[in-house]
Amino acid sequence: MAASPAPETIAGSGASQDRAYVGIDVGGTFTDLAMYDTATGLFSTVKVPSSPPTFWPSVIAALDAADIDATRSATVLHGTTVHLNAFLERRGARMALVTTEGFRDIYEMRRGNRVRPYDMHFRYPEPLVKRRDIFTVAERTSADGTVLAAPAEADIAQLVERLKDGGYEAVAICFLHSYRNPQNEVAVTQALREALPGILVGPSHEVCREWREYERTSTAVINGYASPVLKRYLTDLLTALEEKANTRLFLLQSNGGLMRAEDAGDRGILSLLSGPVGGNVAGRALSEEAGFPNLICIDMGGTSFEASLVVDGQSVVQTEREIGGFPVLSPMVDIHTIGAGGGSIAWNDAGALRVGPQSAGARPGPACYGHGGTEPTVTDANIALGRLEDGCSFGNLTLDAAKARDAIATFAAPFGMDGEAMAQGILDIINEQMANAIRTITVRRGIDPREFALVAYGGAGPMHAADIARLLGVSKVVVPRAAGAFSAWGMLQSDLVHDMAETVLIDAREVDWASFAQWFDSSAETLGARLVSEGVPRERVHFERLVDVRYVGQENTLSVVLPPELLAAPEKCLATMRTAFEAEYVKVFGHSNPDEALEVATLRLRAKGESALDARTLLAADDAVPEAMTAEREGQIIFDGIARATRFITRGGMTPGKDYAGPCVIEEATATTIVPPDFSATIDKLGNLILTFEEAAR
Repeated sequence: MAASPAPETIAGSGASQDRAYVGIDVGGTFTDLAMYDTATGLFSTVKVPSSPPTFWPSVIAALDAADIDATRSATVLHGTTVHLNAFLERRGARMALVTTEGFRDIYEMRRGNRVRPYDMHFRYPEPLVKRRDIFTVAERTSADGTVLAAPAEADIAQLVERLKDGGYEAVAICFLHSYRNPQNEVAVTQALREALPGILVGPSHEVCREWREYERTSTAVINGYASPVLKRYLTDLLTALEEKANTRLFLLQSNGGLMRAEDAGDRGILSLLSGPVGGNVAGRALSEEAGFPNLICIDMGGTSFEASLVVDGQSVVQTEREIGGFPVLSPMVDIHTIGAGGGSIAWNDAGALRVGPQSAGARPGPACYGHGGTEPTVTDANIALGRLEDGCSFGNLTLDAAKARDAIATFAAPFGMDGEAMAQGILDIINEQMANAIRTITVRRGIDPREFALVAYGGAGPMHAADIARLLGVSKVVVPRAAGAFSAWGMLQSDLVHDMAETVLIDAREVDWASFAQWFDSSAETLGARLVSEGVPRERVHFERLVDVRYVGQENTLSVVLPPELLAAPEKCLATMRTAFEAEYVKVFGHSNPDEALEVATLRLRAKGESALDARTLLAADDAVPEAMTAEREGQIIFDGIARATRFITRGGMTPGKDYAGPCVIEEATATTIVPPDFSATIDKLGNLILTFEEAAR
C-alpha cells in the first residue's frame, strides 16, 4: 500500500510546495477531478466516465488525465459511494452478528412500531443478517455499566468454531449496555480477531458508543456489511497508486471531514455518504465567501440527485438518521438523495409516465451517448428540446441529438404524444421530483426555501436549477465556478475530522461538571494526538464540545455547544446550558418549557485539523486551462412548448457585473446552465454565475 502521510500533507501551516492537491468525486456516470497545483498556483478540472462495477480505474484515469504520474507528488482527497451502493443494492459482505444471550431477536424485532400505521402495504426492509447468522453469548452488563457476568472461555471457543465454518467476511458484535462498559465486548473481540484473522470483526463500542440497543446494533451491522466492500476498493486503489510517486490518499467522511484511507476500510460506516458530502462542504465554504448565509445545495449528476442545507454558514449535521430503511448512529451531514439524474430512464407505468429511479448509468448511458442505449433519459429530453447542442462534448463523449429524438419519439408513440411534448413531460416530472426532495428537508421541517439561495452543481444541476427554483419560489441561483466538479472542489478544503461520543443519561441537576470536563479533556488528548500523528500541527487542531439534551420524559435530543471556558466555571454550566437548549428548542419547535427538568443524554467531542487550503485561495487561483471564448451565437430552444430564439454564450466570455437576460444558454467545460425567459444571469466578483428569478425577486 501507499505510504502513510507525513506531516504537512494536508493540514499543515501552509500548503506543501511542489505538491498537487487533488479532489476526486466518483459518481455513477462520471468521475470528476479538481486540482490545485501549489507549484504554479493554477486550478484545473478533469471529467472522465466512471468505470463500474469496480470504479477505481476511473480514479486512475482521472489522475492520468491530470498528469499525476511518478514524477509528481500529490495528495488525493477522495469521495466514493462504492460501499453505500453495495449496501443499498444488497451486495454487501456475508456476515454474522453476535449479541447477548436472550436478545437474539432484537435486530429483527426493531422497535416493533409501524412507521406508516395506515399503509397496509408497508413492509420493513429485509434484515441484512439472517436469523441463522445471529449468535449469542452468555454475558451481561447492567445499565450502570456493572459487569454482572463475563463471557466464559469455553463459550467463546465454541463461538469461534461456529464462525469458522460459516464462510463469513465480517462479524458485528453488540452486547447489552456495552456503551456504558465495553469490557465483555472487548474480550470477545480480541478472541475473534486472534482466531479469525481473515474476517473483519466490528464491535459496537468501536463504531458508536451510544445508547438505544436496536439503533446501535443496526449501526454495527451496516458497518460490518459495507466495510469489506470499501476495504477491497481502497486496497485496489492504493495498490494502483503505488505507481505514482509520493501520492497520499484521504477519504471524505459522512461528517464532512477527512480520514486516512489506510484507516477507513474497517470503519465503512464513517464514510457511508462520502460521495455526496463534498458538495455540501463546498457550499459551506462558498456561503462564507459569497455572502449567502443560507443555501440549498443541489447536486445532480448522471444517476442521483442530492439536496442538503447550509444554515447560517454551517452544514446541518445529524447524529442519527435512517439510510435504506435502517437507523444509523453516526455524525452525518444531512443529505437527502433520490434517484434522479441525467441518466434517469423514462418508463411507461400502465399508461402513466414515470422517470427514474432506474438509470442508464455510464454504460450504455442515454441514447444520445451512442453506446447502445435505447431507452429515453433526462439527458435525451434536454438535447431533444435544444438545451444541449447536437455534437456537443462532455469529457470524451460527443452527444447525438438524432439518437435522442428517435428514442423519445418511439417511447412517446404509445402515449399518443409527439416527441417534443414527451421530452417536456420528462423534464417537468424530474424537476418536480427534485423540488419535492428539497421540500422534504425544508418545508416539511418548517423551513421556508424562499429564504435561501440555490447553489447548483454536478454535471446536470445547472441545467435544471432555474426550473427547480421557480417551483420553490427561490429568487437566486448560484452556479459556482467549475460547477460540474464542485463536489471535488469542496474536498480540496475539507479538514481532517474525528468524532467521539459517549452516552451518560443523567438528570442535568445531578451532573458532576468536573467529570464532564475530565471526559472532554481525555477525549481531546486522544483525538488531538491522532490528528498530530496524521500531520496536523498543534496550532491547527481545534475542538468542539457538545452535549445532547432533552426535557425529562422526551425521546429525542438537541445538541448544545459547551465552550471550554464554561466547563472551567461549573457553577454557571447548568444555567448556560438551559438557556442555549431552550433557544434551540424554540428555533426548532416554536416554543419551550422552561419549568421542565432537563436530561443530558450524550457527550460529544469533535476534533478538527484545519486544512492548509481554503476557499479564498482556490477562488483566487487562475485556471490552468482558461475557458474557451467563442463568439455568441443564436439557437432555438423549446420552453413550455414554444420555440424561442436563444443566445448561446461562453461563460469565459461573460463580462462580470453585466446582466444577461434570458433565454440564454451559458456553456463551460464541466456544465451547461439554462437561463429561461423569466430569469437573468450575471457574473459576480468571485466568478460565480448568479441567476435571478425576476418574478420572485420583485
